[in-house]
Amino acid sequence: MFESVSVDTTIEELCTKKELSQFSDYFFTHMTEDVWKRRIGDYGNERCGILPAIKRIYEVMEANTQIIYDVYPKEEWEKEPDKEQVKLIHMPGDPDKPFVLVCPGGGYAREWVLVEGYPIAEQLNRMGYSAFILIYRTGQKNLLPKPMEDTAAALRFLDANREKFQITMEDYAVAGFSAGGHLAAVWGTKEKGYEVYGIHKPGALFLGYPSISTVQFLKDMERASDSQREAAVKYLERIGGENFTKEGLAEYSVEYLMDQEYPPCYLIHSKDDPVVNIEASYLMEEQLKRLNVPYRVRFMEQGGHSFGLGNGTELDGWLADAVSFWEEVR
Repeated sequence: MFESVSVDTTIEELCTKKELSQFSDYFFTHMTEDVWKRRIGDYGNERCGILPAIKRIYEVMEANTQIIYDVYPKEEWEKEPDKEQVKLIHMPGDPDKPFVLVCPGGGYAREWVLVEGYPIAEQLNRMGYSAFILIYRTGQKNLLPKPMEDTAAALRFLDANREKFQITMEDYAVAGFSAGGHLAAVWGTKEKGYEVYGIHKPGALFLGYPSISTVQFLKDMERASDSQREAAVKYLERIGGENFTKEGLAEYSVEYLMDQEYPPCYLIHSKDDPVVNIEASYLMEEQLKRLNVPYRVRFMEQGGHSFGLGNGTELDGWLADAVSFWEEVR
């Protein structure tokens, strides 16, 4: 079973294993051919902790009859078919504790669950916390605020089933990475996030190399190379539509939405990130300090993008530190 998985296993081989069939759409959502043919090792197995995460999936399967849950009732799928995309993947920890909602990144085009979902959940489980990986809607132009709606629906679902999952809703945390970090950061604002949907404020946010500033991203796009510019344009179209403007993008630029009631925040980033400029995290740090919001920031010189757990880097152990921070502020 798990012993047959190695760093040389391709994503195709992983997805076509009979025992993992229910997860085949949720290692990478909106799978493309380039992802399909790559090996687990190509995604930074040791740095991201991928094999221990797959082992944890097998453990959870042995103990649970259901792991993947629909967030929206099926009757809503007929009216809005894209709601069928939205799932919660339950990775259980100790009972009667707050949980972490994990939002993988992927530029709002897809979700890198194998890199920024299962490994984060596996580590949280080791620390005794349940994790729910959110598969939110992606792959559309002018996508927002659908991912925020999905976050709200997921939290309502968890609240309605808290006895089943043996969780408490108070002081839940939201962890997000890259575009998922943008989602988590927006969720922490009253203007666009939790308060709009009538949900309790998160007890903490864990933000990994978050694309929090759409305005900063626009600036970076304007001075990028042609190949980088093409990818950046597609990302901004998912936020602001085909005819996006600086003013329209500012509507979802987190630095403009924060206030003194923003949740306690743990922020990590690498200075050499080629995808999300660390200047965005500098902006957020300035705002957190100005607003007197409890926060902890850890930056490193070299680590690139999508480093996930960051094992073996300057940020090795950051998730345990983030959990300690969460425990201190709640």
